[in-house]
Amino acid sequence: MHYTMALAQHLQALETVPDSYLIVSPELMILTVSNAYLANTRTQREQLVGQYIFDAFPDNPATPEANAVRNLRASLEQVLATGRPHQIALQHYDVPDRGKPGYFLERHWEVVNTPVFDSEDHLCYIIHSIVNVTETVRAREAVQQSKQREQAALAEAEQERQRLSHLVMQAPAAICLHYGPELVYEFVNTSYQQLFSGRELIGKPLIEAVPELRDTFIWEQLQEVYRTGQSCQAHDVLVPLVRAPHTEPEDSYFTYTFQARYNKNQQIDAVYVFAIEVTELVHDRRQIQALNHELDQANQQLTRVNADLDSFVYMAAHDLKGPINNLEGLVQLLRDTLPGQKPTEVGMVLNMMQESVARFQRTLVQLGDVLQLHQAHDPAAPPTQLAAVVEDLRQDLLPALQQTGGTLEVDADACPLVAMPAKSLRSLLYNLLSNAIKYRHPDRPPQVQLNCRTHGGFWHLTVQDNGLGLDTTQQASLFVLFRRFHSHVEGSGLGLYTVKKIVENLGGRVEVQSELGVGSTFSVYIPS
Repeated sequence: MHYTMALAQHLQALETVPDSYLIVSPELMILTVSNAYLANTRTQREQLVGQYIFDAFPDNPATPEANAVRNLRASLEQVLATGRPHQIALQHYDVPDRGKPGYFLERHWEVVNTPVFDSEDHLCYIIHSIVNVTETVRAREAVQQSKQREQAALAEAEQERQRLSHLVMQAPAAICLHYGPELVYEFVNTSYQQLFSGRELIGKPLIEAVPELRDTFIWEQLQEVYRTGQSCQAHDVLVPLVRAPHTEPEDSYFTYTFQARYNKNQQIDAVYVFAIEVTELVHDRRQIQALNHELDQANQQLTRVNADLDSFVYMAAHDLKGPINNLEGLVQLLRDTLPGQKPTEVGMVLNMMQESVARFQRTLVQLGDVLQLHQAHDPAAPPTQLAAVVEDLRQDLLPALQQTGGTLEVDADACPLVAMPAKSLRSLLYNLLSNAIKYRHPDRPPQVQLNCRTHGGFWHLTVQDNGLGLDTTQQASLFVLFRRFHSHVEGSGLGLYTVKKIVENLGGRVEVQSELGVGSTFSVYIPS
């Protein structure tokens, strides 16, 4: 009883020491704890005394790699087996958060387990002494993480530097760095070195390495940038360069930027050069300018020729009318003065003369029409009612439709008004519709369909027939002036040319889809 009371008094004395102690029996049951231990683990004595130590302080499931319970058990078992103290230099051993069941508080400890014996060398208890080094560990980890981030940043910076260096070395632009007032070559990339094949540049002043630049505008600009720090940009500058040893300078052209480099003291110590050779571009531009000049002269010549042709057509159509009319009158007079019973040969000759005069007159009319087609479209002309023009044309085409048994179907309600003069619209439709009837297939009556729609800002008219059709070669030259593909019907080769010029004068286009022996579809697109 005396020993038990002495032990209890001794344990009670340990509770007030300033260090963190936890006292366990040889069976690893908690006998008592110091106040400092309670503060470090945020526990209360009555919660711990009498508990098995590993029930009171289990492993944190979130940190299984710490092996806290296993390591402490091994240390305590070693003390029990050897009777000697055992130290754990550093142990990550989280403690339960008593205010939040299921949660743990991060803790790192320096641990010493010391056995205490009685006078007969019987083990009385083990003092589990701990020092809370959590903040030190956190600080050390923070430093380590900082070092790792710094190392990662340095590695990334080095990779970026290598990538940038590779990019600069392989860049198509000529790049170099001139150091100091003598503009010594400190760095040149591949493209820059290729400008001076066979020359050593690195470590040499600019004028020593490239003497042809002495007293040039380039040398003066580089010195100015080095003195003032003001960047310099220039385009298409002529620079005479000796590209290979023992050769004459070549006229070369460059677009470049000169930019100052500043040291840590914010003083200029070098000049960057970024240059792109544009010699071929300058030559090409000059060739294009020369070609444009030639084209402009050719265009002016063509304009004069067109004007002369227009004048010629006008004069031919105007000045020949009188002689042809006189010739027609003379033929008629000759016919009237001959005896009533004219010989057959004379009558045939007179008829041939009369037909030739008539063809000549038609040609003059066509020449006048061609001249009018080249005149500019009048944008102020009022729109035309499509239905009225179509109905008027139907009456003109009615004899041909009746003679051939043909039909004309019209679907034009979608665009009642067309933005073109009535005369132009009538000419366009008449040529397309009359051709559809004229060039019919001999084995079937002509069927002609006229449709009109508005779509995408265009007035779209189609004329479809089931006539002779055209092959690919014929379609390629269909709209050429006076071009004809069929001789079995009368024609001048002017109709489709007229259609094309009318549409182009209005800013539109005309297209054809055709199949030989099946028929054709003509499509007209005019801005609405």
